[in-house]
Amino acid sequence: MKLHILFFISFFLTSCNFNNTYENRESDKQEAQKVVDSFYSLIKQNNREEMSKLFGNNFFKVTHKDKLYQVIDKTENEYGEIQSDSLNSWRTFVSKGTNSFSEYELTYDVNRNYGKTKEIISLKKENDTIKITGYRIDFDIVPNK
Repeated sequence: MKLHILFFISFFLTSCNFNNTYENRESDKQEAQKVVDSFYSLIKQNNREEMSKLFGNNFFKVTHKDKLYQVIDKTENEYGEIQSDSLNSWRTFVSKGTNSFSEYELTYDVNRNYGKTKEIISLKKENDTIKITGYRIDFDIVPNK
């Protein structure tokens, strides 16, 4: 009987998942902001090769690099180059433990030469490195050119 109880306890312990979850921690936001700051800096420098390294592998399975570059070019042609950016809102979710994962979403107000854009950047931690997994630009339909 003791053998059965010992077997049951060991089976129970090995099948459990132990995770700690954290939502909207300042430290997680700051980690993600570093990646976004690099992203905007590389856009301003027109360093596309380095910029594309900030994106996760899955991003380019869905969207080809050339499409990303076209979006950036079209936005700059219509609204101008980035003058400044400011974090508008953010959300983070980090789970540490057996099934670890980290997800981040940061929304920026971006001032450009001819108008403003609202840019939503989704990120995820891949192999201990935060990568961009989504990039969306919202803008007024009629720019102030």
